[in-house]
Amino acid sequence: MNASIHTETSPYSGPQLSPAQLQARQVRQALEQAWPALADVPQTLNELAGLGRTHRVRARGRVLNEGLANKGSLWLLLRGKVSMGKRSDKGKWWQSHSLAAGQWLDLSSAWSQSLYPETAIATTAVLAHEFPANEVLRLSREEPVLLGALLASLARCSCEAIAARQALTTKDFPVRLAEWLLEQLQLSDSPDHLLIKELKRDLAAQLGATPETLSRTLRQFQESGLITMQHSEVWIPDAQRLRSFCRAGSAA
Repeated sequence: MNASIHTETSPYSGPQLSPAQLQARQVRQALEQAWPALADVPQTLNELAGLGRTHRVRARGRVLNEGLANKGSLWLLLRGKVSMGKRSDKGKWWQSHSLAAGQWLDLSSAWSQSLYPETAIATTAVLAHEFPANEVLRLSREEPVLLGALLASLARCSCEAIAARQALTTKDFPVRLAEWLLEQLQLSDSPDHLLIKELKRDLAAQLGATPETLSRTLRQFQESGLITMQHSEVWIPDAQRLRSFCRAGSAA
């Protein structure tokens, strides 16, 4: 982990809202976003929120480094946005997906203490919480709701990874691009506007196409009224229409 990360403990104790308790509240809120069922077991939620450490990471700092061994930590994003991906041998950044508060940065590699599969770069100032996996497992043995949430998330991660691989070979590029735009819109602070930060060649490679195909498809989207685009800014006037386009394309 690089020097841009500052570690803080986050105990939860006592009736007054100390800085540590305010931090624990942020952890609870993110946990409820990730695992809504925990709202039904507040004692377990509070105990889980008191575990581990919170890390502050400056914009463009690294939260996780691909290739380093996970020594038993589960990582949850509390605040900010993160770009997940890898750097090529030539140093180019290839983003696989973006994450926002309440989403897990890494929920899988801790169980086998394997290498982090991707690097996580903060695209804004970030708060990320590191949970000790063995303590989460201990709590899950005591609380079936937590165990169910953990297993469901792990299963979802596995299914999403399989679906992502299949999409590159089974879906037409316009559908892949439309789905990517909708995903980015969900992470945006605006209901109809997003900023494409990736270079065109990098985004094309991420989606399994050439830069020329990407440019042509964006023009087609503009001509059909699905999007309005100016330089790296994109407006989606009717997100439901874009979703319908995705469904129609997937069914074709």
